[in-house]
Amino acid sequence: MRKVTPRSIAYVACQVRFALSSVTSWRSVDGDFDYVQFWQTIVDFFEKGHGRETQHRVNKLLDWWTRKIFGRSHRDDLSSAAKENMSVNALARQRARRDDAEFDSP
Repeated sequence: MRKVTPRSIAYVACQVRFALSSVTSWRSVDGDFDYVQFWQTIVDFFEKGHGRETQHRVNKLLDWWTRKIFGRSHRDDLSSAAKENMSVNALARQRARRDDAEFDSP
């Protein structure tokens, strides 16, 4: 996945709604809440026929979400040096050094 889509937004919204509810198992209808209708309403907001100006705003919103979730560049497009300096890689190196130290200690 390289960009946010209407369906990914709907999926995440359903997951968040489920996580915040008191229900312990997934059902498509939870009391008076219908997840299928909720999902479809979100998808329709983005995908149903819009005028030119509305579609432009929808595209800008999806682009904004893509930048917020994935950043301005994709990891595959980054140089090796940039990948090496990412915080997740620095944490992995730190963990490996700690594990090595524990393994090597008497």
